[in-house]
Amino acid sequence: MALELSGVAVTAGRATLLQGLDLSLGPGQLVGLIGPSGAGKSTLIKVLLGIREPSSGTVRLNGQPVQQAGPVGYVPQDDALHGSLRVQEALLFAAELRMPTWTDAARRSRVEQVIQQVGLEERQKVAIHRLSGGQRKRVSVAMELLTSPPVLILDEPTSGLDPGMEAKMMELFQAVAQAGRIVLVSTHAMQSLDRCSRLLILMQGRMIFGAAPDQAPDWFGTRSLNGIFDQLPTQRPETWAQKWATGRTLLAQSTPVQLSAHLRVAGLPEHPSDTRQGDTRQGDTRQSDTRQGDTRQGDTRQGDTSTPSSADSLKPPKNLHPALRDPALQKQLEELKAAREKKG
Repeated sequence: MALELSGVAVTAGRATLLQGLDLSLGPGQLVGLIGPSGAGKSTLIKVLLGIREPSSGTVRLNGQPVQQAGPVGYVPQDDALHGSLRVQEALLFAAELRMPTWTDAARRSRVEQVIQQVGLEERQKVAIHRLSGGQRKRVSVAMELLTSPPVLILDEPTSGLDPGMEAKMMELFQAVAQAGRIVLVSTHAMQSLDRCSRLLILMQGRMIFGAAPDQAPDWFGTRSLNGIFDQLPTQRPETWAQKWATGRTLLAQSTPVQLSAHLRVAGLPEHPSDTRQGDTRQGDTRQSDTRQGDTRQGDTRQGDTSTPSSADSLKPPKNLHPALRDPALQKQLEELKAAREKKG
């Protein structure tokens, strides 16, 4: 089972809401989705649910269009629950609506299973309006689990919860994923993202990161996940997206030093603070990097008397992972470098 996006773009008039998203998710993954306001998170969720057609690209679940592949579970930010009903009653009514061909005994058995799965055994006889915010969210999750959907999407499920309850909810979502589902959680809470197996970050409709959460701080040049949002304004969205498109296939294969070298070859910033304006980093005595023919005038570094050519600047550093020496990749990097120099 796989949920796959290929070249997905969404436009509304002249506005581009999503741009060129490529993504592949598999069972057992708890996926965090974050990004600043207007990043496109809600639009992406609608596309994954099959309720909004992409302007271009495809969305497939198990090789079929997502609209035809079966139910995708969805828990909205605001719980749609009848407060006067008890937990068990609400789930039984939902089971009758969603599983009309099942027998009463089978539906009751399924309700008991999901109540146990979300940890509400001791609250199943309690009216919903008397539950805490976290317990009500568990009821909403239980309703979606009734039909055993292969994909469960939750929109801001921990909004308004205290840190302790937020951590417990993320633990629940992790357990649901480990049972063999794809679980995607859109959130602004950063505290428990380390429970996710994958973290997706959007910025103005572009994918700018999509790997393990513990790799994100180094990628953005921060000490922790909490610092990522502060770093985003330091580069344009298209620059972040280009950096991710170039480096994503290498992130799992390279050490940080190797990856930094690769990004230098591509002419992309290694860290948000490295803007390369005039190439005036501390400790570099080059007074004027005019790059006219790449002669590097004023390069007074001892022992370096050579005048590197533009071709030499594109050669991969010696310490790169063997995977980085792929000829097709190097050709792509040369084209990217040439395009950037032409714009400059």
